[in-house]
Amino acid sequence: MSLAVAIQMDHVASIDIDADSTFMLAMEAQARGHGLYHYEPHALSFRDGRVYA
Repeated sequence: MSLAVAIQMDHVASIDIDADSTFMLAMEAQARGHGLYHYEPHALSFRDGRVYA
């Protein structure tokens, strides 16, 4: 069973891929066949009782 996983983190160009634990978790999820979605903190909003990213 694959999952769709949304990851909140800074822009990929600004992270240290060798030290960022969120990036490492995302890569492991992808290696296990899960779908990944990335959004930055500024893109998260709450409207009409729903969360949007």
